[in-house]
Amino acid sequence: MSWLLENWFGSKESLAQVREEIHEYMGNETYLGLSGIESPEQSANRVASKELFLTLHGPWGSKLDEMEAELLTYIYEQLPPVVRDEVGIIPFYANPLEDGYLVLTFIRNATDHDILINKLPLTLVTPDGDIVARKTFDMLSFGEIGDFSSRPCEFLFHWNDFLKVPDPDVELRIVCEPSARKRPTGLRPANRADGLTEQELAQYNKLVHQEPVTDNVIVKVLDIKAAEAGGLRVVVLFRNGFDQGISFTEVPLVVKHKNGAEVARVRFGLRNMRVSAKGHKIWSFHIPEKSLKDPNVDPAECIAVVPEVKSIARDVFAKGSKGLIQ
Repeated sequence: MSWLLENWFGSKESLAQVREEIHEYMGNETYLGLSGIESPEQSANRVASKELFLTLHGPWGSKLDEMEAELLTYIYEQLPPVVRDEVGIIPFYANPLEDGYLVLTFIRNATDHDILINKLPLTLVTPDGDIVARKTFDMLSFGEIGDFSSRPCEFLFHWNDFLKVPDPDVELRIVCEPSARKRPTGLRPANRADGLTEQELAQYNKLVHQEPVTDNVIVKVLDIKAAEAGGLRVVVLFRNGFDQGISFTEVPLVVKHKNGAEVARVRFGLRNMRVSAKGHKIWSFHIPEKSLKDPNVDPAECIAVVPEVKSIARDVFAKGSKGLIQ
């Protein structure tokens, strides 16, 4: 095993042994309360685990060999359905270490927007409900959790975080502090539509839903208007007709006057913006005045086009799943 999985699974002899025993270690999922449901664990409105992207970042993406990555994919596909419109934390292994108690989890985002977590208060409880450890984790460095995606995450409770150390054979369960559900200010969408109001987004979505979904990728301009900060704002539709998710890394835009004169030619990076199978995203791009050849141009007299979209990556890592984005 790699150093990462050796740290994770301890003295296990092989990946095959981990695969055989993983069902014994899967725990109950705890939810962060984004849906507004008082007891989301009891909700029947759920999304199958395979309907979420598996996203590997950091050491998971660069230090694992093919068999180890397949193991994580296998584990993720064995997880039970996640509550729709929620962010859940589901443990799949726990390992007492010299410096603390390591809980291995998947954080699953079953909402339609990216989530950035600031502070995450978690507790370890016994089967009787006794709290034995409490710790608040700083999650900003973990980064965004994409919409309808699943990411592995480890939580280490140091021994000095324990209120009392239980017997070694006592099974511990990770739980989100109830106070975190009442104060979801540490969670925020990550600028999914980049500046569009809910009313604007609803207007553009209505236009999109009037068109049939085809079996290809469509990237086109929906609107162009003056930006409040100066310059132009171009609204672009990203539509995925594939049966698997895809990601966009950049998009070029060309704005021309109706008389043919070029007004602007720009290229925007997207940091692997994901679009789910048969889904779409609507994004607003701001072209500042300094990028316009004619700062006083009237948007009504302009036409914006997407000449080409490079670096469209189709996620085909795992058969039967929506893919692995590294």
